Amino acid sequence: MTSAGTAQPDTRRNPSRHRFVDRAREFKGIHRNDVNALIWRRELDPALASQAEQMAAHQQGMVLDVCCRPDQTRSRLLDASGLRPFELHYLAYDMEQLAHNFAVVAQTVSVRVQLEVLNHQPCPLFHVDNNVLRMICSYTGPGTEYADDRYVRRERLRSGDNPGVLGGQSPITAQTGEVILMKGERCPTAHGQGAVHRSPPIAEGHTRLLLRLDCP
Repeated sequence: MTSAGTAQPDTRRNPSRHRFVDRAREFKGIHRNDVNALIWRRELDPALASQAEQMAAHQQGMVLDVCCRPDQTRSRLLDASGLRPFELHYLAYDMEQLAHNFAVVAQTVSVRVQLEVLNHQPCPLFHVDNNVLRMICSYTGPGTEYADDRYVRRERLRSGDNPGVLGGQSPITAQTGEVILMKGERCPTAHGQGAVHRSPPIAEGHTRLLLRLDCP
């Protein structure tokens, strides 16, 4: 028993704010006040995975960076990649569907679509994006690393202290092909609790085909 007046450590934890979903239509749940990230657990169709691997192997650097309507995604990808339609049909269709889902939840007509082949870790520090919403899918390579809000220490953000931000815990890693939809700093329902995440490390000799969808 402690003596009167002795301060006790506060062992209460914040609640987790990420949720796992099983279908794209559940992305509308991102607008809940108690949610800052939704992770769609899915496995890529083998034909889609094969096309993604081919693009990651033969394209270097940025493949696509354009603002367009979701139904224009396919033609924009064809123009930017120089590939023939049958070489990226499955990939283009999946990107178009994700862009449509993002446009619905973000309530926007146009979407910024970025498809990039990465062989490095562009964002090694855990952070919160300065945007409203962002959707990410790694078609090849490791997925985005996400911090569980039960342990995260937001006062350590921008300090360069990744272990401190994580509160001594390991991050959650989205699997290849899974889709994560995250709130940023400017999301009206984030309330200062945007999704804390970072780019994953990439092993030497490997690449990551990354899709990012943002409000234009």
